[in-house]
Amino acid sequence: MRQMTALVKPASSLCNLKCSYCFYCDEVENRKNGVNSVMSNETAENLIKKALDFCGENSDISFMFQGGEPLLAGIEFFRNFIHTADSFKDDKTTIRYSLQTNGTLIDEEFCEFFKENNFLIGVSLDGDEATHNAHRCDSFEKVMQGISLLKKHGVDFNVLSVITAKTDASKLFEFYISNGFRDVQPIYCLDPLNGEKSSFSLDAKAFARFQKRFFNLWFAEISNGRRFYVRDFDNLLSLMTNGFAEQCGATGRCNAQLVVEADGTCYPCDFYCLDEYECPNINTASIEDILHSNGLRKFMEFDEPKNKLCASCPVRQLCGGGCKRYRSLYNQLSGYCPRMDFILHAVEKIRNVR
Repeated sequence: MRQMTALVKPASSLCNLKCSYCFYCDEVENRKNGVNSVMSNETAENLIKKALDFCGENSDISFMFQGGEPLLAGIEFFRNFIHTADSFKDDKTTIRYSLQTNGTLIDEEFCEFFKENNFLIGVSLDGDEATHNAHRCDSFEKVMQGISLLKKHGVDFNVLSVITAKTDASKLFEFYISNGFRDVQPIYCLDPLNGEKSSFSLDAKAFARFQKRFFNLWFAEISNGRRFYVRDFDNLLSLMTNGFAEQCGATGRCNAQLVVEADGTCYPCDFYCLDEYECPNINTASIEDILHSNGLRKFMEFDEPKNKLCASCPVRQLCGGGCKRYRSLYNQLSGYCPRMDFILHAVEKIRNVR
């Protein structure tokens, strides 16, 4: 019995939008051969079979569909995927499905399918109309229509928001509350891989400032007995209480993911789908081959420098240096770490309540 998660890109980097801060477009543009195709049923079948073979009977497998925009693969792709998985798995194996979408292509048919197959849907929504449309191609109205359909059909969903230099924490929180969004995940906007400074990426001070303000609002809400799930903050609470975090990178240690591109090429992390970390193709290799490949080994051995304050950090056990993709942000200012700044702030508030 094993647990396994595969992050599947059925439409690769294809998307019906061209968001200004899209990190996956940036990654694909930094590869020699970017994939711009839809996954074939044969590749999907190979992935399913090999995941089941690797995990064995009585296992728990999660397939998470992302992009680009995964719904561009079409509903028949997903129907075939579910049918194939159901036909190959044993009765005691659990398969879970989730999908992250920009929300503009959600329709009645997709909603019926999501509900029937217990999908968890992550919808990208950056806040109110002006905030969202600033970087997401004036798609606010379509996204809200998609969310209305998810609610109508009783589909479980959460909201993922890219936080930029101009995101107002209070305004975003009020938007969530007024729309009944109580399962959210902030995603912090970084500079492109080439290191060029963008006008919308966060700097170290802005990162800590947003996190502290947003945390204060969240903590007041849950302290009054109202449920509100923020992935970063709930993981911090979990680390404080039982030393465990489900969020990858929350403790400064990487777990090997299985990211599967539309053509079957695999990578070890969604943040590092780059040539130097390319792993064998799922069409020709087993999961074991991928886990023992040079690409995955290079990724696990590669480590962005940690902030110099890590050596004496009083909350190191709650961070461990953080996700290595974010360390360029943590290391921007000499003698300062935004993650330490935030965690010290959060820990003080939590302990004062206790």
